[in-house]
Amino acid sequence: MKHLFPMCALLWVACTGTFEDPTQGDPRSKQPAAAPSGPNSACLSSGEAPEVGAPFKVRNTEPELVPFDMRVRRIANAIGVEVTHPMFANMYKNSLKLGDYDYANGALPDFSWNANRIAAWLNALKPVCNSAEMKAKYPALPQNLPALIRAAWGHLPSAEDTADFRSAIAAADSDAAIDYESSCMAVFTAAEFVYR
Repeated sequence: MKHLFPMCALLWVACTGTFEDPTQGDPRSKQPAAAPSGPNSACLSSGEAPEVGAPFKVRNTEPELVPFDMRVRRIANAIGVEVTHPMFANMYKNSLKLGDYDYANGALPDFSWNANRIAAWLNALKPVCNSAEMKAKYPALPQNLPALIRAAWGHLPSAEDTADFRSAIAAADSDAAIDYESSCMAVFTAAEFVYR
């Protein structure tokens, strides 16, 4: 969303070669603008309305949460376990609180990410982050953060992401067990992981 204005501006310049409105004359000369010509004249033809195709839609609402079952699958894949593993029991028990659906009982999927859902998600992540499987695959966090982020987010973390994690851990000044758990929770709660 933060790049929307620059993209529109670049598209306008690519089409017209100017940031000014070509349909307006120079306000100082009080002369109407000349019809566009040259290689970019296809963008604006004099007196003709551009052909209208299917509208380009931009979502301008809050980001949507990844569906519950997909979040569980992503965690399971990152750790290398099945989604039926007992570490996910708390997640499944609270699945409706975490945005899952149960059409038979009238519960629709909820893709919002609010304080109650974040708190429930963090509680559900505790058994995951403290599991033997997690600690076997990623024995040292935050040292193994790049590998965990790559597995969870699908790409290596940027330098900015890594710096954010390091500064947060340094500011916490806590013991290794808390650093491990909080790093794990941060990866699985980050916007890169939970939003689509």
